[in-house]
Amino acid sequence: MLILGSAYFLTAFCAHSQESTGRLSVAPAPAASPAAAATPAPAPTQQTTAKAPEPTSNVVDAPLPEIANQPKVITPSQTKAAEGERGPRDGRWYIGGAGGAMVQQIVENGTVTAVGQQPLNQEDSGQLGAYLALRAGYDFAVRDVQLAFGEPTPMRTAMELEFNYLGSYEKMAVYPNGGAPVGTETFNLNAYSVLLNGLIKFEDLPVTPYFGGGVGCSVLYAQNHKLTVAGSVNGQDVDYSSASANANNVCLALQAIVGLERQVYENLSIFIEYRFMAYMDVNFNFGSQSTPNGSVGQGGSSSSNDFLANQIISSGLKWSF
Repeated sequence: MLILGSAYFLTAFCAHSQESTGRLSVAPAPAASPAAAATPAPAPTQQTTAKAPEPTSNVVDAPLPEIANQPKVITPSQTKAAEGERGPRDGRWYIGGAGGAMVQQIVENGTVTAVGQQPLNQEDSGQLGAYLALRAGYDFAVRDVQLAFGEPTPMRTAMELEFNYLGSYEKMAVYPNGGAPVGTETFNLNAYSVLLNGLIKFEDLPVTPYFGGGVGCSVLYAQNHKLTVAGSVNGQDVDYSSASANANNVCLALQAIVGLERQVYENLSIFIEYRFMAYMDVNFNFGSQSTPNGSVGQGGSSSSNDFLANQIISSGLKWSF
């Protein structure tokens, strides 16, 4: 009996072990897997939709403080301000003419010497002279320029080519170094000049002020020159006069300009100017014949200076197109 019971127990144990092994080899159901439960379901596909256009606005952002005051060109269409018409803002060509008078002449380090005589110094001439000018130029567009103080200032620049004439009767006293005047030098002066000028103008004012300068060349003609001397020159008594003679000279010309301009019609303006025009290093040779003491109307002379400056006041008209 014991042997039969042991055999039954072994048989049942083996059968139970095989049944347990078969159950372990079967894969678990997907629903029971923790990994499957943790994986999120994919999101449904979203279709791209067109973005609605942003609304437009007429409001313009103000400029940044660091660039608000920078120079800028005002276009030709910006011709009106809150207070009314401001005049043309774009660039324009122009022509003009002027006439006036030379009111003073300054001679710097001027000397005159009769051939064979001691040199004498020249004084400034107090004679009036006539001035005529023709000009053609271009006014550039107005710009708002930020100066060192205040608000931006409307300004424009201009370049012009000028042809002018200056005529005068020169009468200058002559004197030795450290002495009193002992005579006079006289001649007719005719000067023809070509200059290139640059101007700066301040716009949007009832009257437009401007200033500038020019550089060019001049041809000077001295006619009917005569030097008459009678007196003591460095301890020597002299009495003579040179012959009447003519001479010419080509020299550098410089000028400074200050003026006021006023527009009277759409394209027509009037102006008034002050000019300081100088002929640089003027030299005249009025003959090489000797001028002996006691002679009348004989011999030649020569003169030279550092510059011959003229103060001129003129007015004229300007036509823009």
